Amino acid sequence: MVGVLFSVISCQRTDDSITPPSEQKDNFFNLNVGNKWVYKTYANPDFTDPQSPYTYTGRIDSVSIVGNVTIQGLTFAKERTKIFYSGLNTNGSVIYHYLRVNSKGHLVSYPATDNVQVTETGGTVRHPGKDMSYNYSSEVIEGILLGHLFYKLAADKNILLDDVQYSVSPYEGKFTPLSTQTNLLPKTQEVSYKSGLGKVKDVCHAIYGK
Repeated sequence: MVGVLFSVISCQRTDDSITPPSEQKDNFFNLNVGNKWVYKTYANPDFTDPQSPYTYTGRIDSVSIVGNVTIQGLTFAKERTKIFYSGLNTNGSVIYHYLRVNSKGHLVSYPATDNVQVTETGGTVRHPGKDMSYNYSSEVIEGILLGHLFYKLAADKNILLDDVQYSVSPYEGKFTPLSTQTNLLPKTQEVSYKSGLGKVKDVCHAIYGK
């Protein structure tokens, strides 16, 4: 079982000519129409072992902002994600989401469905921007209660990816297992954005395993 998946930016392109100034999005998250990002996914079977290597899974996510839509009076960027696997002669799957930055500066996401209901305060928070006061907590249940998950913005930090240094704002989710779940480990997930660029790094753990 894969212990941790590590998705990192491979390349990014901004086409400023596509988006008129009147349609410019929040500068932190860079949601301008025409912007594109490419991410590669790596896996590690044991994150507790510093010598355990990350291995490229062959998965490539091509993410782009393909337009703007207005739903129930709110304006969204339409995000398209194409998922490919190296060596497979298929077109891959395509997923759409609606994204916007709410009045608190949070990047929120909705599924791109015909009957989606939206509000100023609704949606799934992908990243709280610069709001250090925001946090999100939930119980982790798989048949029984396993532990708790707590998300909060951490201090800015520098990370090195493919010999390029980025200053990022990491949104960290800490999983704390119940004391009775002795087979589970504390783990920290992470979604990191660089201001003006977009998402740079995404770390996701499996509940079980390392």
